[in-house]
Amino acid sequence: MYKLLLVTDREDIQSLFQDQLDWKKTSFRPPFIAATAQEGIDLLNSRAIDAVGYLLPQDDAMPLKRFLRYGRPSLPIYAVCENAAEQEKVLKELTGVLDRLHADFADDYYDEEAMLTIQRDELVHALLAGELKDWEALKRSFKMIRSHVSLDHPSILYEIDMPQGEVYLARHSGHAQQRLESALRNNFFGRYVEGIYYAVAVLTPRHIRVVCLPMHGKEPESIDALGALTDAHIRDSIQKIKEYLGLDLTVTQSAWLDSVQDLLCPEQPE
Repeated sequence: MYKLLLVTDREDIQSLFQDQLDWKKTSFRPPFIAATAQEGIDLLNSRAIDAVGYLLPQDDAMPLKRFLRYGRPSLPIYAVCENAAEQEKVLKELTGVLDRLHADFADDYYDEEAMLTIQRDELVHALLAGELKDWEALKRSFKMIRSHVSLDHPSILYEIDMPQGEVYLARHSGHAQQRLESALRNNFFGRYVEGIYYAVAVLTPRHIRVVCLPMHGKEPESIDALGALTDAHIRDSIQKIKEYLGLDLTVTQSAWLDSVQDLLCPEQPE
């Protein structure tokens, strides 16, 4: 069973975790609880912890945030809620992340950071494919899998046409579209370049989407500065793809997004 740490000075939240959640019905042991950031850090240094959640005043939380960022960069961070129903939903989401994180892939070796990377790639693919609707759940997921992107900051979406896509994919057997997406992400567009996270999705043999998200603490000074960086990187990546894969890609449209929320699929009326 997974081991959690809760760090909060709020007695009502401590009581919720101690008295209102039925841990026997979850995949977790009753959590370790700390009242201060330093107590939380001490427990992280002395116990095997699978995930941590915290709810502290901003200034009080800073030592713990720094420790998690630099000392435990692959440790999932779950949201702390103020009622049992919402917290149970978060714990269910967390179980899915931890099950993937600790899955046995037989002869393949994936460390925790590699598994988090896979989950980030899957999440942004679903986002770019228009499969996600819940903004709060999306924010929880990005935090849980330690993706340090600035979700509320303006970003840029590129729509790209690949005219030779159907012919190219037909020549490559077995999950060709998925493997092309991985190649574009790992070998050409990259993930993190000059403080910008490039999320890539091959949606159809001809349709590729790339969204460019600033990283926390590395946001460009202006929208124009962000656009200059991403335009140059997209052009350079497309040129390399042509040189190495023989594929001509064309940007058919680029659009500013006020935030990542603009990519969510709107709820359909009943």
